Amino acid sequence: MPGAFFLVPRPSSLVPYLATLALAGPLPAQPQDGPVDWTTVAASEQATLTRLLESPDWPFRVFGLLRLERFRGDGVEALVRAGVADPDWQVRCFALRQAHRMGIEVSAEALAAEREPRVIRAALRHGVALDDERIKQGAKDLMRTKALEEMMLGLEIAAASQVPVLRTEAEGRIARLIRNMDDGVCALISRRLAALLEVSIPPGDPQGWRAWLKARGDELKLPSHLCRPPSRARGGTTLVAEMDPKTLGRLLDYLDALRKRDLDLAIVMDSTASMLPMINEARAGVDSLILFLSDISGSMRLAFVAYRDHDNEPVWEGHRFTDDVESIRRFLFNLRITGGADYPEAVLEGVTACRKLDWNRRAVRQMIVIGDAPPHDEDREELSGLIETMRSNGILVNAVHVPMRRADRYYRTLSSAQVAADRQWLEDYNRKTAAAFAQMAELGAGHLVTLGSAGDLVPAIMRFTIAEPWWPVFDEFYALYLELCR
Repeated sequence: MPGAFFLVPRPSSLVPYLATLALAGPLPAQPQDGPVDWTTVAASEQATLTRLLESPDWPFRVFGLLRLERFRGDGVEALVRAGVADPDWQVRCFALRQAHRMGIEVSAEALAAEREPRVIRAALRHGVALDDERIKQGAKDLMRTKALEEMMLGLEIAAASQVPVLRTEAEGRIARLIRNMDDGVCALISRRLAALLEVSIPPGDPQGWRAWLKARGDELKLPSHLCRPPSRARGGTTLVAEMDPKTLGRLLDYLDALRKRDLDLAIVMDSTASMLPMINEARAGVDSLILFLSDISGSMRLAFVAYRDHDNEPVWEGHRFTDDVESIRRFLFNLRITGGADYPEAVLEGVTACRKLDWNRRAVRQMIVIGDAPPHDEDREELSGLIETMRSNGILVNAVHVPMRRADRYYRTLSSAQVAADRQWLEDYNRKTAAAFAQMAELGAGHLVTLGSAGDLVPAIMRFTIAEPWWPVFDEFYALYLELCR
């Protein structure tokens, strides 16, 4: 997500110990004209790769697989094939991607015992010729379930298949899903539907999806190329494949340190009406975020505080620290999104609520304040003191500024002078709000992020938990994780 963020550096004296393992400056790369013969690779580098690929933690093994794209030879092919048979389904998904990109054929027999639908989806997307009858029965069972996640997997498998009857059923079910969609369903699946249907900008609500369908005569067709695997071109390799051996060793040390940490992450978010797109992004992405951060940490707990304003009771609602994805998801979907008629919000009350959480004093502790409105002027001094106290107690305070924007239709009935005046007001307002959030980040020894779009929210939250020099690597890893494992 280059260019999506504006950052305020955190003071070095308060950087968590993990950051001492990070590199200063950009990650060094080692350009090469083509794959390197595995038999010529230095023993030290082979040892580092073996350490990654034999790790008990699946993210390490995935990093090892991504690195293998740098090489060629029978030894490398054997390692990728071992990934296809890995005990963790996440690794099998990544291994199928790597096999395809590296020109390593994977037979249907290699997946004869596979029961994980996400691995089946990855196999179809990467050119493995699975038996049509097996695909058909499994996808139909998934599409006909009432569980939304399983239904989406069934639809994605059908779209990646070359079974006409299955694709036709998927098209009908997607059309019915859109006609009957409510706000909750829209929040959860809008991006995945957009990817299936090649909609570049997903509609923001069920009405938008229904209008999109109506414009197509209430019928839709899955794009035909979805059932064809992507190009095998080796261009655009990952940062892990390109980095020099010394940097790879430092990455492994950093992964080791991450795996030994415990992480407590508290999200404090404005839940008034203007923030609905951000709340929906949190609803859609919180499960992936928790699972991903849990897999790269020793343990991970998430808490959530939603604040409004004094004229909109309750001023705040909260969920205690938990690693229970479903519990947090239920909290978010039951959250009342309302209010915001006046622009300052009860930021102080939201931050104060975090003091009541059962923080694990042995964990890396971080709080993230997210909003599009500043705190009340009369609360600023108390809020500053509270954030400084939290920092001194070892809780890092980050801030996410969400610039306020007007919908295009807002300006349709205004004169050019009124439009110009409102846009100037909005620019001044966003500048003032950004300054307030920057101050919170500075006082809390954290980062400030200004979001370019709602879709940047969850990746930005992930970034707060990673040392800054490693952001490009984890951005890439997380994007692939969502593509292959969601």
